Amino acid sequence: MGEHVAPTTPAKKKRSNIFWNIVGVVGELLITFAIIVGLFSVWQLYWTTYEVAGQVSQTIASYEEEHQPSKRALGEVRTDDPPAFDREVGDGEVYGLVHVPTWDWMKIPLAEGITSYVLDQGWAGHYDMTTQPGGVGNFSIAGHRRTYGNNFRWIDRLTQGDKVVVEVDDHYLVYSMVSSEIIDATDPTQMRVVAPVIDDVSWSETPTERWMTMTTCHPEYGNWQRYIVHLKFESWTPKDTGVPAELVDEPTN
Repeated sequence: MGEHVAPTTPAKKKRSNIFWNIVGVVGELLITFAIIVGLFSVWQLYWTTYEVAGQVSQTIASYEEEHQPSKRALGEVRTDDPPAFDREVGDGEVYGLVHVPTWDWMKIPLAEGITSYVLDQGWAGHYDMTTQPGGVGNFSIAGHRRTYGNNFRWIDRLTQGDKVVVEVDDHYLVYSMVSSEIIDATDPTQMRVVAPVIDDVSWSETPTERWMTMTTCHPEYGNWQRYIVHLKFESWTPKDTGVPAELVDEPTN
């Protein structure tokens, strides 16, 4: 007796069609979702940086034009106490520049506050509860890593001894990289990294040294951790004498 195929009943055909229709709809939804996620990633990682690039360049140019050093040659290198930062700055106000020579001579506007308004302009934001540039304590700033300017994208390339220069109206401050750490974004003690005395969870210790801390998201394409860099004050240079050694070869705009 030969093999034969049992005829499919109309009910079975109907159930089969419904199943494959559902599979088709789910597949289309997944494809649509993937396209949306892809477009969002392109917007977040690339378009936002393109959007702010011109504005960032103009902000830097305006600040430099208003607060030029007397010359672009080596100025006086001083290791005594830098001038006290004694002027008021408003939320969102740009009041300096952050220079990172090892990041292909990157310059980043420095503004007051760490709100999305500040960071989404492509600026570095000052934690307003920390000391100002050059002050005793822990001058701390935050920046985006992989969106709106990619300011701190290369933070993990900073190595011990690398310099970061903070420019304010009438002088430059040179900080030297000492250490880095990675912490969980949900760590309840994470604010210790910007405490006046680094790692003082209570924020009660009295600082005696001048430090700087940079914070950003980690990993580069994520935000469930924070990458932290600590730097120590090394020297300062009055603008009326020139620029610090670290900026002598900095390209001009």
